[in-house]
Amino acid sequence: MSMVVARMQKMKAENLIGLGNHNQRKTANHSNQEIDVTRSHLNYDLVDRTNNYKTDIQTFINETKASSRAVRKDAVLVSEWIITSDTNFFEALSPEQTRSFFEEAKDYFADRFGEQNIRYATVHLDETTPHMHLGVVPFDEDYKLSAKTVFNRPVLREIQEELPKVLQTAGFDIERGRKGSEQKNLTVPEYKAMKKEQEEMQASQT
Repeated sequence: MSMVVARMQKMKAENLIGLGNHNQRKTANHSNQEIDVTRSHLNYDLVDRTNNYKTDIQTFINETKASSRAVRKDAVLVSEWIITSDTNFFEALSPEQTRSFFEEAKDYFADRFGEQNIRYATVHLDETTPHMHLGVVPFDEDYKLSAKTVFNRPVLREIQEELPKVLQTAGFDIERGRKGSEQKNLTVPEYKAMKKEQEEMQASQT
């Protein structure tokens, strides 16, 4: 049975321009050779509250946070999740079912961490394996920006347990991934493509 892959990356202000350029395919040249630009028109947004990642996300944070203090320059502004599975899983789904898979995952994060805190959810279909980039601004219940609190270790473990169950309830034949087993869950090309994508985002952030 296929497994859910749900990986989180912490994004600071300095990361947001490169992140937005990558997710929104604003650059013509990609170091990730898995990106097929002739298929980029198939990508779509399930949540699109950001035109300019850096400006729009920082504006949302400043308008929403409880404290009047300025946000620290090294604060995590977005916890970005990459949600996917293996190619065989998606090949068995219709385009409508694939969209439903990502919508269910997005709704899970929105229900748990706040609908308004989901600033983008972009599905990429122009790479080897369909996947979603989902950005959560880590506000706690008191509207304090705190990635360490919102996504602490117990919460991360709960997500790995709960998300597959939500997807199973929605009718998807999928199970929980095992800790540190992403390379086993995905084929070698799929794993390399995911790592390459992450490297491209990191490179564009410098």
